[in-house]
Amino acid sequence: MNANIKSTLDTSRSQLTKDVVDLKNKLSENAAKIKVLEEKLAAKNKEIAQLKAQADQLAQEKERAIAQVRGTYDSLVTELKHEIKQGAIQIAHLKDKLTVNMVDKILFDSGSAVIKKNGEKVLDRGAEILKGIMKQQIKVEGHTDNVPISSRLAERFPSNWELSTARATTVVRYLQERGVNPGALSAEGYAEFRPVAPNDTDEGKSANRRIEIVLIPQEVNK
Repeated sequence: MNANIKSTLDTSRSQLTKDVVDLKNKLSENAAKIKVLEEKLAAKNKEIAQLKAQADQLAQEKERAIAQVRGTYDSLVTELKHEIKQGAIQIAHLKDKLTVNMVDKILFDSGSAVIKKNGEKVLDRGAEILKGIMKQQIKVEGHTDNVPISSRLAERFPSNWELSTARATTVVRYLQERGVNPGALSAEGYAEFRPVAPNDTDEGKSANRRIEIVLIPQEVNK
């Protein structure tokens, strides 16, 4: 009888020992898994912190860009107040975008892509301000009304596409020559296809014949 009890106790003790070993092994495995998870969590927290720092930096840069555009707007309004008062120039500011709308007659004679002397004086004053632009694109856009190019000019400008593009390019080159960063400049011609007024009146056509200088943040995804 004692032998049977002893055998039973030995069996139970062996099983308990095995169970303890199994539990220790499982605890070790769980501790290893926990360590791996903690390391992953730490890596994620570090990544989140880096992303937050980048987001904060981008937000600060955007605020600086908006402030610069606001300052540029104020400077242009002050410098070109005479032309603005006459209605030859309109300046619009929306957050980080600034648009200088110049009716074509202040810069060019009809059907010409050569800047007039008075137009040069206006661009000279604007260039002094634009030279200080940092981290902004300066797009020069040429626009026309819907009147087709006359036969007299067709050899040089087959359509309003060529005329609007030539005028935008001429302004870009002039600004570059006056010290504006060429890496920030671009020229685009839109002919009559982006009107700001109906073309069924002389006033509407005059409004559509324009050069727009547009300041926008530099593209980050190229």
